[in-house]
Amino acid sequence: MLRSFRFLALVLAFAALAVSGPSLAQRAQGYVQEVHGNVTGQIGTGSSLQVEKGQTLINNAMIATGPGSYAVLKFEDGTAVLLKENTSFQVQNYDYNPKAPENANAIFNLLRGGLRMITGLVTSRNRNALKVGTPLATIGIRGTEFIAELVNPFFIQVINGTIVVTNSAGAVVFTAGQAVVVANPSTLANIIPLNQVPPGVLQMPNYPLTSVPGPVPSGSVVGGGVGGGAGAGTALAIGAAAGAAVLISTENQSTVVHH
Repeated sequence: MLRSFRFLALVLAFAALAVSGPSLAQRAQGYVQEVHGNVTGQIGTGSSLQVEKGQTLINNAMIATGPGSYAVLKFEDGTAVLLKENTSFQVQNYDYNPKAPENANAIFNLLRGGLRMITGLVTSRNRNALKVGTPLATIGIRGTEFIAELVNPFFIQVINGTIVVTNSAGAVVFTAGQAVVVANPSTLANIIPLNQVPPGVLQMPNYPLTSVPGPVPSGSVVGGGVGGGAGAGTALAIGAAAGAAVLISTENQSTVVHH
C-alpha cells in the first residue's frame, strides 16, 4: 500500500510539472525557413550552436549571421524576417493564437546589422502587438513591410504600410516610400532622401520573402533546446530605451508625437 501511494504521488508530481507552463517548455511558434552561410543561434545565455534550416524558434532565441551569410525566419501568423550578414536578432517574446488574435504579442530585438520584415496577422486585431527594439529607437508596426539597419546611426526604409519610430525624443510616424534616420536615442527620427543612405546600407539579399500564415514544422530547437537562462543580459527593455510607449498611426504622412 505504501509503495502504491508513493507511486501515485510521483505520478501526480510529474503531472503538475507537465501543466506548469512555459517555465519548463515552450511551444515553438517560429522556425528557420532558410539558411545561407554561417548562422548560429542560442537560447538566452546558453551555448551558441550552428543553425540549420527547419529548426524551430522559442522565446529568448538569438540568431546571428556571419559575413556573407543570411537567414530567413518565419512565424505562425505569417510574419517573415530576412536577416542580412553580420546581424544579431532576438525573439524576445512571441505569442500568437489565431483563435484570439486580440491577445497577440511579438517583441523582437535588432542588436546589430540589418533586416527586412513583412508582418502577418499578429497585428490584425491589436495594432500595438508587434515591436522591434534597437539601442537607438523602437519600431512599432501595423501590417507593413520595411527594411532596417543598425550601423550607428539607425536607418529604416518603409516599403509598404506604416511604422512609428519612438525614442526618448518622441514618436514619428512614417509611411510607404519614406527613408528614415535616427542619429541617437535622444534625437527624433527624420526623413532623408534615399540617396543619402550610405552604400550597402538597407541593401538586402535577393530572397522571395512572403507573408503566409501556417503551422510551424516539427524540428529541433535553435540553440539546442529550452534552457540557458532567461536571456535578460541580451534583451532590450522595450519602451525604456525609447522613453515612451509605441504609437501606431495610419496617416499618409510623417507625424510627430511629443512626450
